[in-house]
Amino acid sequence: MCRGAESEEKDRRKTNNSERALTSRERLWAVLSHREPDRVPIWMLYPRGQYGAYVDVHQLPSYARVMPAIWSQTDWFDRRDPPAPPFYTAATEVDSFVETHRDHTIRRSTLHTPLGDLTSQHWQDTRNAAGAMAEYYCKDISDLEKVLAIPYEPVEPDLSAFHEASQRLGDAGLMMVNLDMPISVAYGLAHPEAFALWTLTERATLERFTRVMFEREYAFLGKALQRGAGPVFFTLGTEFVAPPLCSPQTFDALITPFDAPLYELIHRFNGKVIVHHHGRIAALLERIAGLGADGIHPVEEPPVGDCPLAVAKARIGERVCLVGSVQYDDFERLTPEEMEELVHRQIRDAAAGGGMILAPTAGPYAAELSPRHQENILRLIAAGRKWGHYPLPR
Repeated sequence: MCRGAESEEKDRRKTNNSERALTSRERLWAVLSHREPDRVPIWMLYPRGQYGAYVDVHQLPSYARVMPAIWSQTDWFDRRDPPAPPFYTAATEVDSFVETHRDHTIRRSTLHTPLGDLTSQHWQDTRNAAGAMAEYYCKDISDLEKVLAIPYEPVEPDLSAFHEASQRLGDAGLMMVNLDMPISVAYGLAHPEAFALWTLTERATLERFTRVMFEREYAFLGKALQRGAGPVFFTLGTEFVAPPLCSPQTFDALITPFDAPLYELIHRFNGKVIVHHHGRIAALLERIAGLGADGIHPVEEPPVGDCPLAVAKARIGERVCLVGSVQYDDFERLTPEEMEELVHRQIRDAAAGGGMILAPTAGPYAAELSPRHQENILRLIAAGRKWGHYPLPR
């Protein structure tokens, strides 16, 4: 049974008049269970150690001002990648080497398959965590068959490091497992434009590839859950099959048959699912909720996305926790007073009855935070704690 479920019954009895503040662990579990906690949780997406997608916030000088508040006044999901090789097979063989330049590095990789090698290049800025693919493994739809030709050798998940991290986390939050959904594997292998075209012209091949990845992931996830993975899973995939590039009907073909059973498996072990989805989501809100999502991060408001938080709350707020949604560039663009107004309005729009976690849309990828960015991080935290206590102030 997942660790987060151990206190579920105790948390269920918490009310607005609790004699003590909840722990971050209890608070996060309550909102993901569609209950009202003592206050709106605040998740800054920061890693507790080093995490490859983000800069080292614990060592960079410009983060020193904000880290004490983040450690002591926010709630933590400790995100960890699952201990699985690419394509969920131990037979995967990849050779890589890195070229180091003054302001960037290039990783060149060769994926060996029985039907021929595939190559990729990844460009990484040394000044921040931003990176980009310069070459993808699959240049043609037929290259997916090369990937499938790699022998399938099931892997046994080693969760020793995960459980050690869980012990260190304690009541400061909940453990979280990153989980690429089956369609994410295909998306990551091809240029986004090629992938979008394939959803129109090569649907059958994409469905076949996705089904194989689903079957392998289902087997791996079942073993991981039995060994205590979770209780929260951060899934990636729905944003790749979303408007304007893909129709809701394409979502029904490439997402629903594969993601829904994985979510159901997680729920069978009393886990929770937060769906990561950038961009336009208005046409998919009920579909994502119907998959069994316990939360969505982020729901991006206009002009970046197409769904105000108040609309999302009205449509799916009784079923799904809304996680967000302060745009990353707002920390640089807004005045501290405007940041407080934004946080206050978002809490007013989405937090009634529980079911909201205040969070930015992206994690820390800039190596250098400006004084304005630092000040707005501190203002977001202060405003979240000021306006997010239940019963909510007007």
